[in-house]
Amino acid sequence: MTEKPRKKMTIRQLIEKKQAKERITALAVYDSVAAQIADDLGFDLLVAGVAGPMSYFGHKDPSSVRFEEQLFMVQAVSRVARYGFIVVDMSWGTYNTKEKAVEYATRLIAEGGADAIKAEGNKFTAPIIAEITKAGIPVMGHLGLLAAHVKEQSGYGLKGTTAEEANEIVEAARAYVKAGAFGFMLEQVTSEVTEYLATTLPVPVVSLGSGPKADGIFHISSDVLGYGLFPLPPRREQFANFAPQVEEAFRTYRDKVISFEHPKPEHAYHMKEEEHAMFLELVGEAEPMKVSYYYGGVRED
Repeated sequence: MTEKPRKKMTIRQLIEKKQAKERITALAVYDSVAAQIADDLGFDLLVAGVAGPMSYFGHKDPSSVRFEEQLFMVQAVSRVARYGFIVVDMSWGTYNTKEKAVEYATRLIAEGGADAIKAEGNKFTAPIIAEITKAGIPVMGHLGLLAAHVKEQSGYGLKGTTAEEANEIVEAARAYVKAGAFGFMLEQVTSEVTEYLATTLPVPVVSLGSGPKADGIFHISSDVLGYGLFPLPPRREQFANFAPQVEEAFRTYRDKVISFEHPKPEHAYHMKEEEHAMFLELVGEAEPMKVSYYYGGVRED
């Protein structure tokens, strides 16, 4: 029996997977190599989140991530991915007004090649989400731990631990759905809230550190690989320990350069003998060029 040819993932297919109780697979990817591998493996969602610029460009938190950095990363993903549904984060400060939200979301689709944008927020963000969806741009909500709002939320921590806080997350989710959001990312939320939303909402709910009782599971690629600037968050699983291997490879390369073991003589390219002889006639004998250094340049003696 021949396999059906793969098709591009769509919002309808994501909702159908939820209805069929099939797990949605999601991975954060920030460069073409990772995106190509993840897409070939069949991940449903390829997410270019703010964790990318944080890890690659050294941002301490998402509030300093620039729109252009986010744009560059989703472009790297969209240039190679053919099947996965590409979601890109709206960077902090790009959707605090309706006008800016539509403008920057449009650019992420038109210039970045994304299929949808992802926006953190709460029930008060819903009117802006509605404006984006009215413009024909698919929106995925991001609730719970809001990394770009870490100062507002007084740090990184588990969300939905109290009845009141859990209810606020549910209210935000319902407001997002009414505004047209096609799905959600729940970050660092208690499992009870995750299960409730996955059960009651008509759209896919994807868990990032929010327990297994969701329609889909999302993980950060650098955390999967054990290769990133930041420590693995609590209760997240790591599937490789890539950083020591990279360190060892870099160390070996550096040491072999210092000891003149790299590159090997057989790795060099050579001129034909007659061309080499003609070259020496043209340039003259190999004598060191004598120069004097001064402020602003070099002067030949």
